[in-house]
Amino acid sequence: MNAARIMISLPHILLAEVDQVAKAEQRSRSELIRDALRMYLQTRQGRRRPGDNPVVQRAVAHQDAVARQDAVPWDGVAEIRRWRDRP
Repeated sequence: MNAARIMISLPHILLAEVDQVAKAEQRSRSELIRDALRMYLQTRQGRRRPGDNPVVQRAVAHQDAVARQDAVPWDGVAEIRRWRDRP
């Protein structure tokens, strides 16, 4: 790959997060940052939205399924009264 080297400054907290994700995905910092920048540019140009990513779609479907399972009628006012009125 014919690539130019650049120097960027990142807050320490952001760099730590980059390193954590890169390690979890077994990728280099450069590869992770290149992919993130590429995704940002595609999103900005309207060619790609984060919701178009199949991984994101599966995660949203999973969250929806969990939400349906945990859907229990809940009355917040009754809950507060129960806590307020307990001995």
